[in-house]
Amino acid sequence: MRQFIAALATGAMLMAAPAPRTPPLTGKVIVVDPGHGGRDSGARAGMLFESDIVLGIGKEVAQALRARGAKVLLTRTTERNLLDKSRGGNLQRENLEARVTLAEHAKADLFLSLHANKYPSTPSAHGAQVFLGENPSPERMRLGEHLMAQLGPLTDSKRIIDGKLPLYLMRHLTMTAVLIEFGFLSNPKETDLLVQTDYQRKLGEAVARGVVAFYASTPAQPDVRSHKPHPTQRATATLPQTPRRIYPSSRA
Repeated sequence: MRQFIAALATGAMLMAAPAPRTPPLTGKVIVVDPGHGGRDSGARAGMLFESDIVLGIGKEVAQALRARGAKVLLTRTTERNLLDKSRGGNLQRENLEARVTLAEHAKADLFLSLHANKYPSTPSAHGAQVFLGENPSPERMRLGEHLMAQLGPLTDSKRIIDGKLPLYLMRHLTMTAVLIEFGFLSNPKETDLLVQTDYQRKLGEAVARGVVAFYASTPAQPDVRSHKPHPTQRATATLPQTPRRIYPSSRA
């Protein structure tokens, strides 16, 4: 009798146990692209290079997305770029082309390009900002809004998403894609934060929360690009944008 009662109790507990929850990003393929690399170090602050900073942030973004069920591909996992030598053209452009090829072959659902900004004439400039490229689709607009909803409070940023700046990756990628600037290397206080592992981890978690919110907000739809401006008002940057300077690196 005791064994019978114990069996009934065990069965009741099994029936009452909730089914395990499926991670929210299960089935999603996301490319995380730490910008620059190798001889293309991006912006710099003294001996601190944008390429190194965003590599650290990129690894935290990847970890946070994987923890939520996504399959993540990093365009680079070391200080080296995808291509070290030119194939006969412009090495920087060839590395951008290689990123597009990687993402398209992987049939990625999402592409996140990670960067740090620099605005020497305004050293007080700070905070994250999301760039969507020209004439962004509704999907890109929505992703940018969800990312800024998370990154804005964390980085004390009042910036709005930018939908005007022409960007090579945004023009050539067929999946939903955005470029994230996490802060300004021209701001010493923000630079000190951007190199801290704990802060990089917080940025990674914020990006992952924004991605989850993006997918939860409406059913997934393909990012159909249009050569015509979206009828809604396009977002603009709060600061004038200057061409990004590329600094040569002595690193191998």
